[in-house]
Formats: sequence, C-alpha cells, structure tokens
Amino acid sequence: MSTAPLDQVFNLEDMIPKAKGNPPKFVRGTKKQKEYVIPGSSRQGRGFSYPWADPSYCVGDWFWKPVSPEDWYAGRGRPNQPSPRDVGGRKWSTSKAYREDTKQHGYYVERTA
Repeated sequence: MSTAPLDQVFNLEDMIPKAKGNPPKFVRGTKKQKEYVIPGSSRQGRGFSYPWADPSYCVGDWFWKPVSPEDWYAGRGRPNQPSPRDVGGRKWSTSKAYREDTKQHGYYVERTA
C-alpha cells in the first residue's frame, strides 16, 4: 500500500528535506506546525517568486522559506513582500525564525490581511 495520496493531503512531501544543493523555495505550513516556529530578528530581504497573490492563501495561512544557517545568521534570503496594491490588497508579515520540528533556519511568512 502506497502512502503517496496521504502525503499529498498532509503536505508531507514538502517536509522531507531535499538534497543539500537544491532546497525548496518555500514550504506551505500548517496550523499545527506554526507552534514550532521560534521568532528571530527582523530584517528586509528581496525577491518576488513566492505565493504573494495566490488565491488559495487566506488570512492566517503561512509559508516557510528555508535558508542555510550561514545565510540565516548573515540575514540573507529573506522574502521581500510586495506592496498590497500590487497583489490585490493582500498583506504579509515576514519574520526570521527557527523551526524546531524540522530543525531548519529560515523565514516565517504569514498572510495578515
């Protein structure tokens, strides 16, 4: 019996660490996983290859942008959210964080409006 359909339902395929050379751009988080995110310091970043205007993301939904510990400590790799007028009025909050469940450094990005 294959667990592939269940992995897709529970978004588990995104939680499996990828090869060191090609980490995922971002990983959509669940409400349960949110409690494992430990906030770090805030700092601006850059980029526009994230689901800023994705209609499936509602207020309170979030995604995780993993980065290497070196980039995390140096403040590199932070997703830079666009202006709300550019993405249909959606607002996002980005914070530097560490995930205890996956032992990853990265950035926690939550839709706030």
